[in-house]
Parts: sequence; C-alpha cells; structure tokens
Amino acid sequence: MPEEREKVIEIKADGQLVAKSPLLLIERKSGPVWAMNQLFIAPGAPEGTFDQVMKQVEKLCQETGLKVWPLDPQVIAYCQKHGELTKIWAGKPTN
Repeated sequence: MPEEREKVIEIKADGQLVAKSPLLLIERKSGPVWAMNQLFIAPGAPEGTFDQVMKQVEKLCQETGLKVWPLDPQVIAYCQKHGELTKIWAGKPTN
C-alpha cells in the first residue's frame, strides 16, 4: 500500500489550472483503493482535458497497483463509456 494517503491530479493549459481532482487512499472490504470524490474542470478548458485527467488516474493506478473508486457522476459516466477502464475501476456497478 502506498505511503501517501492523498494524490491530486492537476491539468494545466497555458500555465492555467484547468482541471483538478483529489484522490484519497481509503480501505474497503476488498482492500485499499483510490477514492475519486470529485472532478473540477474549468469552463472553457481545452477539449480533451477530461481524457488527460483520466490518463493520469490510470497511470497512478498502474504505478500503485490499486484501483480507483469513482464517486463523481461525470467520472462514472466516463468510465462506463470507456470499457478499457474496467481494469482500474473498483466498485463498478453490476447493472
């Protein structure tokens, strides 16, 4: 289990912060996971910003060997559209 209990994903464009998502390391019955409670994307953020955030989340999961538990409805919808993220999705709905 990683020593760091929190990671913050930040995406910048032209030196400006355009997206941010804090991830907290929590313990579930199935083991530790990164809880992704919320994702903030600035109005007018460049196209592809959401994809950049999720690539960083995927990288974090690969580096730590843990899955992400998305709780933000936008992130859940994104994961549902991108089947390749199933491998890093903890708590995926069964329906």
